[in-house]
Amino acid sequence: MNTVKRRLLTGGVLIPLAVAALLTVTNRSTVHAAEGDDVEYTFGREVKDDEQTYSWYRKTHADWAAKRYGVDPKKVGDGMDTWHWWCGVDNPGFWREMAKLTSKKANVLTARIDLLRMLHTVPRSERWEKIGLINDPDCVPAEKPDQYGLKIDQMKDGTLTWNPDVFGFSSGVVGLQLFKNKNFDAKKWSIDKYLEDASSVEPPYHVGMACTLCHTAFNPNRPPKNPAEPKWENLDSHIGSQYFREGMLFGYDMPKDTFAWQYLHNQSPGTSETTRFPSDFINGPVLINSIYHLNDRLKLAHAERISPEQKVMIQSINKHLGLPENDGIGGTDAEPTYRAPRVLAAGGDSMGLVIAATRVYVNEGSGYKDWVPTWALNPHDLKGSQEGGFKQKEFDIIGKIRKDPKSPWMQTEARMPNMALYLSTHDGFPLKDAIEAEGKGGKSGKEYLTTDADVLRKGKIAFADHCARCHSSKKPDNLPEDAEARKKAWREFVLRDDFLADNFLSDDERYPCSELGTNIARTLSPNWDAGGGYGQMSSLGFKLNQAGTEQVFDHDKDGKPIPLYNPLTGKHDLKFSAKKLFYRTPTLVSIWATAPYLHNNSVGIYSADPSLAGRMAAYEDGMTKLLSPERRLGTGSMLVTTQDSKLPDFIPMLQKMMPEFADLSGLDLDLINVPKGTPINLIMNLHAKDVKAVLQAYVDGVLQGAPHQKYAELRTKNHATAHQKLMEKLVEVNVCPDFIEDRGHTYGRELSDEDKRAIIEYMKHF
Repeated sequence: MNTVKRRLLTGGVLIPLAVAALLTVTNRSTVHAAEGDDVEYTFGREVKDDEQTYSWYRKTHADWAAKRYGVDPKKVGDGMDTWHWWCGVDNPGFWREMAKLTSKKANVLTARIDLLRMLHTVPRSERWEKIGLINDPDCVPAEKPDQYGLKIDQMKDGTLTWNPDVFGFSSGVVGLQLFKNKNFDAKKWSIDKYLEDASSVEPPYHVGMACTLCHTAFNPNRPPKNPAEPKWENLDSHIGSQYFREGMLFGYDMPKDTFAWQYLHNQSPGTSETTRFPSDFINGPVLINSIYHLNDRLKLAHAERISPEQKVMIQSINKHLGLPENDGIGGTDAEPTYRAPRVLAAGGDSMGLVIAATRVYVNEGSGYKDWVPTWALNPHDLKGSQEGGFKQKEFDIIGKIRKDPKSPWMQTEARMPNMALYLSTHDGFPLKDAIEAEGKGGKSGKEYLTTDADVLRKGKIAFADHCARCHSSKKPDNLPEDAEARKKAWREFVLRDDFLADNFLSDDERYPCSELGTNIARTLSPNWDAGGGYGQMSSLGFKLNQAGTEQVFDHDKDGKPIPLYNPLTGKHDLKFSAKKLFYRTPTLVSIWATAPYLHNNSVGIYSADPSLAGRMAAYEDGMTKLLSPERRLGTGSMLVTTQDSKLPDFIPMLQKMMPEFADLSGLDLDLINVPKGTPINLIMNLHAKDVKAVLQAYVDGVLQGAPHQKYAELRTKNHATAHQKLMEKLVEVNVCPDFIEDRGHTYGRELSDEDKRAIIEYMKHF
């Protein structure tokens, strides 16, 4: 049996609080509805004989994978189709519901979560620059609106080689697919009505989201001449898009003087905020992972403690996928174990690749009718969310969702073996093979590599001494106990010619944040805790690992632990305790191509330049700052508002939910808007249950012991005091008061400049 199949299983408060609809849109000329209810997709020009297509891309990779790994190219191709086009059965319905929800005038936000509207209003030539989206080479821009008045990219005639009822039509953006809307009524349709209020009329298409929206980007070895018009040879579907501006997918046309725009705009490129909708009340976007050496990574699978109920589920998955019932399972009936890799930055997805990969589709909206009710802030039932303490509920795959063989989860689960097979067929990008983009001039990849053997040897030794313990999936045999002997063994091992061969360049272990010193926002999320939305998808071992509490520290320039930085006082005087926190070791494969660094892309410049020269400049900057923490931004890495901005006016809604504020005449946000330079996470890390306390702090600061009836009279006079009380309360109740983004991971700080330079040169070979 193929290695991957055998090891497949082993191996913010602001948006959801006010999510409901937008403001107004500009008037547009009327486009009459098409005749008939059957949606007719219109193709663009015919594909030319010399043009690369997805079929070419698919066959080229599948044939290479068959030769490199001895795998079935048909199964690899099937896995590619799932990765590129599968939208989890019903996630187009989720995005349609979000479009309806965020277009209603009752919504206080100005962000439209409407993918169809984005495709219609943002031209193909501007999507890369504004949002970092990757345009599909199989599509061309529409020359004029179609019969429905929509101006959306069209697939070249002759490029559709799959069933559009299953995978949809390409929207022109890799990872966004168009599906014909069975509820479309041509007689009722009006493009003007839709753009004014998406909930008022059914559109001809729904838009679905596939994994490649986030994971496809430019091939660093074959960068595009024009990022807005790449060829298939310029794309890669494993690397993860460090150019994707996920926040701008929803905020691209918002007013910049709104706090919501500030929040979305400040999300680092190349990160995904996967808890934005289920909401953990922590603003913690995480880098979009590259996927390399999956077979080598699976060799590191750990025997994770699982519950007896999870064991029964794993047995069911094994049966569903044609594997032996107890494949990967060990331990006892009372304390079973399961061999699984650790997925995600904190290793929360620890129940095998099938569950981890299928769970991603839930995050994209698959099974949304079961998913949305688990949100801490259910936009369809805010009263119920309030009564439940704004806590997540478990997405119940054990007791409910996997019981239905036709559920979106089960249909997606069945596709995971071939998708995992496909994902296992990528080794990385050797810099020596890179060529500069057409018309750019400049160096080839080889010219960036030093030929100085002494420098490379010095870099290998420094890597062995300071990095290899965590950043290697291969270890010397029989490592000695003695420190000096161990150091010698690692040096000899890294100096071997085959050290980098089949090396995942990570040990896939979790390390405590108390050691790493990095920002804790992502690992603090309760999503994978017991009772959290994805609690059934994390191992018991993962949960036990976090048991207990400890104080969270920053570190001074000498590495001494100090309290967290307080943006109100400008000092490190903020004491905060949390559960035990960990991050998993990321891979360093092709590290030269994926700057900036750390789990939140906070270390190094973001250049938005996919050329070879652009990547190498970002690599040099990022690695220099990684090894020399004193060159980082420090407090300057805090996410802050760039201008005065307005909060959504949710006071009327809060007064309905909290009657004690209803009699405060004049209570509004005019005096509580956000000044320039305010830390975004001061607000975004506010738990919904604490909104009342924050509002009360402001009211108390205004009244200063006076009766409620005096509020309107005193609010202007006492605003400064009240605002300070509000800010202090925001810090006090902050779910994650860790404001410095680029802190931690200071390994290598004590190295000489010569050794740092040598490591940077050596790692270009990864």
